[in-house]
Amino acid sequence: MVRVPRGCQACAEGHLQCDGKSPCGHCKGRNVPCLTQARTFKFRNEVPALQQRYRASPPSSTSTSTSSNSTASTATNSSPSLPSTPRSGPARGRDVQFAPVPLPLPLPLPMDESVSPSLTVTAVAAQQTQVFTNYVLTAFPCFFKCTETRVPVNWVEYVDRRRGAMNSCFDWAIRACTLAYSGALYNVPEFHDAARAFYTRSLRGLAGLLADESTAKSDEALSTAIVLAVFEKHHCTGPQAWIHHAHGIRALLKLRGPKAHLHGFGRAMYIVYRPILIAAALIEGEACFLEEPEWHSLNEQISNDNAKLPDSSLYTDVVDRGLREIIKIPGYVKRIRELIALPLAKRAKLEPPLLQSVQATRAALRGIHTEFGVSISMLRAGHAKPRGFIGPLPEFFFEGYSAHVTRGVHSALLILDYLVVMLDPSQRSTTLPREPRRLSSPPSPSPAESASPTPSYDSPMTPPSSPGQPQLVVESLITPNYKQGPTTDWMDQLTSTMGMDGVRVRIVE
Repeated sequence: MVRVPRGCQACAEGHLQCDGKSPCGHCKGRNVPCLTQARTFKFRNEVPALQQRYRASPPSSTSTSTSSNSTASTATNSSPSLPSTPRSGPARGRDVQFAPVPLPLPLPLPMDESVSPSLTVTAVAAQQTQVFTNYVLTAFPCFFKCTETRVPVNWVEYVDRRRGAMNSCFDWAIRACTLAYSGALYNVPEFHDAARAFYTRSLRGLAGLLADESTAKSDEALSTAIVLAVFEKHHCTGPQAWIHHAHGIRALLKLRGPKAHLHGFGRAMYIVYRPILIAAALIEGEACFLEEPEWHSLNEQISNDNAKLPDSSLYTDVVDRGLREIIKIPGYVKRIRELIALPLAKRAKLEPPLLQSVQATRAALRGIHTEFGVSISMLRAGHAKPRGFIGPLPEFFFEGYSAHVTRGVHSALLILDYLVVMLDPSQRSTTLPREPRRLSSPPSPSPAESASPTPSYDSPMTPPSSPGQPQLVVESLITPNYKQGPTTDWMDQLTSTMGMDGVRVRIVE
């Protein structure tokens, strides 16, 4: 709506500029009555002009179609594409799907637009849910589809309920991720700059929430921290920035306590970030706090609640049991490193029970791996009913998720083998060859690094005759050299492998 400037009737009829006084200068000079003109309003659609002012050059329709199709194929790992029909109503469960966002997308407007938002800003906010849905189904396709019905409120539902909101640090964090995703998808450099601006703005807003304990315990604070942590992993703005985010999220989880993550959106936040906490603990050489009794009880309660659901499946139970065993690994690494530094006399007393615990965890994880592998083989051979094992999960998501889970279990078993060898070197020749040495292979570089030669690594195995005490080396794979962008399923791999794709482990003398 635009207002017609106020003027007197005589000036309006004579097409003169009225000064708005009573009487105005023209009427006073001509000695005529100065009659006030009624204020009127006219509607003018500002959207086309604002879009023309701020948008990028529109790509061809062919490139638009290609980009949309490329997004869908990336999210499903060459699986059957999802329906592209836009949904209506709130985002619920398995209704979450890709929907094309028409181009040209309006470029982000200046920050002062937040004070007096234009119609373009409102239009962008209305598309926020769908753009975020596309981003989630690209970055977390298998993990999201395998967990969305296991939580009372999933991430897409939470964002959908806030449709149009743009005035909180969580909304700014979401916009940072969706702008970075859109910029990478459509190759719009301006989106990347705007994404960084929203990232910084969200960080400042989060600092305000954390200044007060009552707001620090809120879903708003934790969800913002998690979204910013995901953004940081994709962009690696600093060498240790994502570790700092992990520290903060760990502190928030402890401040809130386990019960805050048993119901509502708290459960979805906890489930999505558990694997990253395992990887962070391994890299820092610390025990993962999730193995503490109260958090272990929370993990068991979540598994028990899932078993009571009408569409529960053996598949989720097996994965949850594997996760509970893998959570113990960072603690084993820390305790063994401390044990090796002790004098031999003291070490001799503490070593047998620790070795027994490591072997027990390895035996449990081997059993889970065997159970999981047999069930999947029977499904593929047609000797088992898919729904009874995987529930309502689409099979093409199940295939991708099961491959990630299997790789994570393999990696965890290899680490446990290394720990057994460190405690009992006599088992070197019989233990290590049994497990696939997946962590000993160099990780795949990011697309930006693919043009350069792949760095070489020494073999993690040392000859049995090598002198000296073997040492376990844990390297982070969440680095600028190996990070992958928001249009890849890299985050899906990190979460679905229970954090194991975020590290590389080897033994050196």
